[in-house]
Amino acid sequence: MPEPTVDMAKVDSISSFMRIAYVNTDTLWEQYEMIDVLQEELEAERSKSEKKVTARAKTIEAQLKEMMGALQKKAQDFQANSEGMSELIYNTKMRELQELEANARQFEAQAQEEVGGLQQTLTNQLLEQETKGTEDINNRLKAYIKEYNKDKDFTYVLAYSSQAGGILLGNPALDITADIVAGLNAIYQEEKAAKEAKAAKK
Repeated sequence: MPEPTVDMAKVDSISSFMRIAYVNTDTLWEQYEMIDVLQEELEAERSKSEKKVTARAKTIEAQLKEMMGALQKKAQDFQANSEGMSELIYNTKMRELQELEANARQFEAQAQEEVGGLQQTLTNQLLEQETKGTEDINNRLKAYIKEYNKDKDFTYVLAYSSQAGGILLGNPALDITADIVAGLNAIYQEEKAAKEAKAAKK
């Protein structure tokens, strides 16, 4: 067995004055009001995006239906009147029908591509908004914990989650989640009140 490289005397000396606390991120995500607002905004955007895609798809579908209807009518007229036509007129009319059908098929392919592209663009915008919102929340959390820790002097504040993460057990005495949630919500309420007051002045 190889010799340990860790200096246990140093580990013991650091551990003797180490102070550790944790934040339960499951509770944080349930109780931090700003997260509810972010999720509501994302849901509203998601709904708006779905409506945009559906509306565009319906418009295209109506256009295509109109094109196919016109094509079908021309084909029926051609069939009904083809007997008395000269070969030249017959071939010209046949070419016109083939061109109309090709145009309809091309329009359908381009329309499907357009709707798919619109859906992808809106999905990307939504993901970007979600990422920015999550980053903002994480930055606020870290900034508040830094402020909170000024007079607490914790060596580590860990993130605890029952869903994932490296901490498998947390002593409830070390749980500072309620303090963090209350502090973050108080800051959020102040910011919200300031925004509302500013909007009322306009």
